[in-house]
Amino acid sequence: MSKSKYYLMRDRRNSRTTVFILLGILVFVFVFFPFYGMNLRYHVAAVFSKIFDTIGIICLLAGGLAVSFSVLGIFTGRTINTRTFIIGIVLLWVGCWCTGAVLKLFGNTIGGSSSPENPGYH
Repeated sequence: MSKSKYYLMRDRRNSRTTVFILLGILVFVFVFFPFYGMNLRYHVAAVFSKIFDTIGIICLLAGGLAVSFSVLGIFTGRTINTRTFIIGIVLLWVGCWCTGAVLKLFGNTIGGSSSPENPGYH
């Protein structure tokens, strides 16, 4: 068996690229961000708002279908699947949390704020 020698060669381009990336980040933070930071913040928030609304709508649809199939199971003579019913309620809660919607399911409020329904002095 012959012995192979391995040499570690350092690439100069790689370290130069790292310096340019760090320099670009510093220029962004110190030059661009103080002037346009608020607008950038609102644009990023708008993008995340649309993402959370989409996730919430999908959860609301899936949870509504799961609860509907569980309740319709009672009327068709089958036993209610508790697991599907609980998963449906949890999906409805996540959907309400993401979209800010308020649902009433069997007299119980899902989502919304924790303040009482009747405003007044508390």
